[in-house]
Amino acid sequence: MKRLFPALLLGLASRSALAAAPPTVPATLDLVGLRLTLDDDARQLVQAKVNSLCRHQSSLDARVALAEAAFPLIDKVLAEEGVPTDFRYLALQESALQGNAESPHGAVGYWQLKRETALSLGLTVNGSIDERRHLTASTRAAARYLTRNNATLHNWTNALLSYYTGLGGVRAYTRPDDAEAHDMRFTSRTNQYLLDFVAQKVVFEPACAQQTVPFVPWREVPATAGQTLAQQAAALAVDPSTVAQLNPWLLAREIPEDGHAYTILVPLAAAPPVVAARPTPSPTPEDPDKALATVNSLPPEVPEPPVQPLPSSRTQPAPTPPVPPSRPVVLAPAPAPTPPAAARPDFTHPYLVAPGETLYGLARRVGVRPAELAAWNNLPPDAGLRAGQMLHLSPPAAEPVLAAEASALYTVAAGDTFYSIAHRYGCTVATLAAQNERTDVTLLHIGEMLRVPRL
Repeated sequence: MKRLFPALLLGLASRSALAAAPPTVPATLDLVGLRLTLDDDARQLVQAKVNSLCRHQSSLDARVALAEAAFPLIDKVLAEEGVPTDFRYLALQESALQGNAESPHGAVGYWQLKRETALSLGLTVNGSIDERRHLTASTRAAARYLTRNNATLHNWTNALLSYYTGLGGVRAYTRPDDAEAHDMRFTSRTNQYLLDFVAQKVVFEPACAQQTVPFVPWREVPATAGQTLAQQAAALAVDPSTVAQLNPWLLAREIPEDGHAYTILVPLAAAPPVVAARPTPSPTPEDPDKALATVNSLPPEVPEPPVQPLPSSRTQPAPTPPVPPSRPVVLAPAPAPTPPAAARPDFTHPYLVAPGETLYGLARRVGVRPAELAAWNNLPPDAGLRAGQMLHLSPPAAEPVLAAEASALYTVAAGDTFYSIAHRYGCTVATLAAQNERTDVTLLHIGEMLRVPRL
């Protein structure tokens, strides 16, 4: 657990040095191509949202790292579609940049598109593919929706609000002089959706510009029809579990051979995290567990960040030429031989369940039957998964033998302590802590996996 946590938040390598104080909302700012003025009441409402977004430093750092990795790809699509770059913050507002995000009303993906809307915008949504969960495809669809509405409204701020209300619903909030306006004023009567968007920009624009949160860049590469994500990861020499996390849009085992040119997201092969602009202290041994506890217990108004594994440094190939740390670019994939048909990769590290994941969906991405995955983790076949729960993606037999005796895996339940678990398995607390490389025996998390002596 202690060594695993720094690799869990995809794109986040260590705690940042961002200032603890939330940024102050200015009275005027540029927004989606307009000069925006906020009165005192509007500033107070925006400041309350800013404070909420900054309340949990670990959550903020994780979303900043995710934004640093995703924004170059989003910005490229927005520029191609003629949409102001500020709309990048709308993906944060809608989904916290989680491809698997789902609303109770059927909106899915990075930009929270409903099925009918997605289909009307040219996205593929079926039993094998859901492009609402594809970062660049869904960004292009959202950009075209915004462009279409702006062609009617002639005001990007009103087009932004139409993303929430629909084109018909936004007319109640527009004024005749809004068309082609260069300046707008927000007050306490301005729709909260717009005020929340301002808060996203106020928080994340300076946070990303400071470059104080290390992150792993992403790149977009062509997908090979008929291959699994694991096979393509092997060809690109990147971690297969990370590739699976970055591509939740693929619901089938393999890329469909339907004549469509799909792309996949991969971490920049062999690249270390982009380092912070100024040094940050290394986390103490207790920090990982405390940070995980914070991430998994956020209040409802603060979205939880995606929790996903990074490639292990022990299995990295030789480094590729460095990428400038200011902004990663979309790179063409290096030529690689087509790998032979491979068996399902052996995932030897525990996997942390991300929000919205299911046993069935995870089993399909890994390439096993749900019943197998459930059996490996002592779960019923129809078990529900919780964000932050630890799972093993390979059979228990793959677990290493510790000391002179084989160990088993135990899932921490409510009320468990190191003492109660050690007593149950006939060992000392010190032995149990040593087997799990733990120095702090006061903190356990429900769903955490511990190695214990076999009974």
